[in-house]
Amino acid sequence: MNKYSLNDKAYYSIINKSKIILSKSNEGLETLQARVVLKDMLNRFDVDLDKIIINENGKPYFKNLDLFFNYSHSKNYIACVISNYEVGIDIEEKNRIISDDISKKYLDGVENNNDRLTSWVKKESYSKMKGLGLQIGFNSIDFDSNCKNILINNKNYICSIFCDNNNIDFVKLDWFFYKKYVIYNELV
Repeated sequence: MNKYSLNDKAYYSIINKSKIILSKSNEGLETLQARVVLKDMLNRFDVDLDKIIINENGKPYFKNLDLFFNYSHSKNYIACVISNYEVGIDIEEKNRIISDDISKKYLDGVENNNDRLTSWVKKESYSKMKGLGLQIGFNSIDFDSNCKNILINNKNYICSIFCDNNNIDFVKLDWFFYKKYVIYNELV
């Protein structure tokens, strides 16, 4: 019997990449690492990672299954979220510098870099939830009041999660693999 329920919950996990070592280095390493974390989370709900397909905007989803997920990675971290509602997640390390040009183009010219990071992760996670990425026009984002947002402000990173349900509870999951985990590419 599965002890996890998706009813009005969004489960998330943030993992340091040093916990995941792949057998071979190849193109898409960060995506493979994120899929390892996602696979661990989906296993708790008896869902197979192989059922993922990609929509016309490039957003991965499960066909014929009311389960939504999203992941993000930075230099040292991977963040994943799953729910029975549309979700989006973004993580950035606090030492990332967002240039003045990027700030003017996407963030309405926000001056302080900490504010830029906060604005960026919120807008990125919201646009990922909507399935539009940068197509949404970051300068014109008007956050939907029916959505819920959580901002995780750690000493090393900032992470934003949006869910398309204002009554959702966010639940942090610890990763099952507490030691370094080696995975072969054919498993992900």
